[in-house]
Amino acid sequence: MKKSVILTISIIYILAIVIVGFLGIALKVYNEQVYVEQIKCISEGYIEKPDDPNCNGEIVAELNQEIVIKCQALPDNASNPNFRYDYDESGLGEKYEIVINADGTCTVKLLQKTTIYLSVVPIDRTSNIELTIKIYVKKGISDIL
Repeated sequence: MKKSVILTISIIYILAIVIVGFLGIALKVYNEQVYVEQIKCISEGYIEKPDDPNCNGEIVAELNQEIVIKCQALPDNASNPNFRYDYDESGLGEKYEIVINADGTCTVKLLQKTTIYLSVVPIDRTSNIELTIKIYVKKGISDIL
């Protein structure tokens, strides 16, 4: 082969390496899926209980008081920050009322002196990430006597 052909192939090869290296650094990944890693309850009256094996926190309610459960998905840039609310449906309508709102919150109203465990689960994947909230009516002195 002629020297000019070898020289041209060499220059094209070196330029290809430089161009691909430069463009490879500037390459961005689009449509990246960011999963929910943690759920944080930001409801009013929520008390975190890290040592309780049954729940992550609790809310003390009054009878017939409507409590709005608001949760936040972490990290903030999660692709799907929506939640699913799981609960025992056996007392629904009799002991308590639960309404899943369109804005992603949940409204709970206790009709009797009972305890409900509400599990908040992200819907972006099936994982073990879960936040369990204990909602109950605190017994007063009149209940003890």
